[in-house]
Amino acid sequence: MNTGEEVLRQGGDARLPAIPRTIAAIAEALDPTRRVEFQTAAHHARQGTELDSVLMTWWLEAMFETVPGRDRRLDDTVAGVGLVELEPETEA
Repeated sequence: MNTGEEVLRQGGDARLPAIPRTIAAIAEALDPTRRVEFQTAAHHARQGTELDSVLMTWWLEAMFETVPGRDRRLDDTVAGVGLVELEPETEA
């Protein structure tokens, strides 16, 4: 996983600035409804691996929200629109 200053945007060379992995930065990057969900999870998580997991999960969500068209792509996936059939794996 790339945790540097930039994250490569899927399908191109454009780079998105990475959101700092802090409670404040993650909260700021989320829409208001998701922000409340994140803050609730962060406030109830115990220090250590539990809080680390909450921060990682919601940091990824915040980064995904920066990619234009995310909601449409998720809706299309759930509806089965535009899916690509994969070739079955063969044993070598």
